[in-house]
Amino acid sequence: MSQSARIAWHPEPKHPGSATRASVDAGELRLTVWPDTPLGEHQRYAYRIEHTPTGQSVEGRDLFTGTGAPVSPARAVRELAVFLAAAGESRQFAIDNPGQHTDNEGAFPGWVADAARQHQAELAVLIDHDPDLTEKTPRRWISVVFLQGDDADQVLDIIDHDGTDAAIDHLAGYDFGEETTQAALENGYVYDQPPTGALDRTATKDAYTLTYSPFLGHVSLLRTHDATPDPTIAPDPAPARRTVDREPARAARRAEGTDWFARRPGASASSGRGLGL
Repeated sequence: MSQSARIAWHPEPKHPGSATRASVDAGELRLTVWPDTPLGEHQRYAYRIEHTPTGQSVEGRDLFTGTGAPVSPARAVRELAVFLAAAGESRQFAIDNPGQHTDNEGAFPGWVADAARQHQAELAVLIDHDPDLTEKTPRRWISVVFLQGDDADQVLDIIDHDGTDAAIDHLAGYDFGEETTQAALENGYVYDQPPTGALDRTATKDAYTLTYSPFLGHVSLLRTHDATPDPTIAPDPAPARRTVDREPARAARRAEGTDWFARRPGASASSGRGLGL
């Protein structure tokens, strides 16, 4: 996509009782759409078109998206872009063919048609964008690292003394970007939600989610599938062992030398695959 063909969505402030709005910049045009009262069986949306360089604006309530259930305001913006693109093409045709007219002529004020003619590329990008598909695409998580036993205890020490953010920063050093992503995909360590067991605790920071259990003695770090790790992060050296009182279950587990609750990286203890004797 070229620089001139970029679009930028803007969050609209929400006020109690106000309708949800969608706003996007398409070149020098800012389009804002919000639901209006249906007209019979037809869903209706109101809109505002602004020309940011001049401050000109126009509002309307005649944007219809057919019958049936309402669509999201973001999809209604897409429909508005279709009409604007048609108005821009009509304006270009009038310039190229003086004295001839098209069906789309006069649908918008002249300055709107001129602006739409100048920003056909941005409007095309907006028309090709499917906001509903974007919203429905599930966010996937991949396993970065899973530790248990003494290795997990070192990270649990960090959590005890420095907090979960420090532990996430430490474990993020095991994230090697695309290599880690591919390994997770090949081994099936990809999840719609970070897997957790009944005794697990969780913490998040940026694109990472940490799950850990002081009782069962394991820690796991997951990353959103589409995130890119910071290449400057390297694994911290193993922290010095601190003399701290362990919870009885962890102390007993280490004394016996067996982790009765071992589970494969990222697997949920509640999934039926968590017990490994």
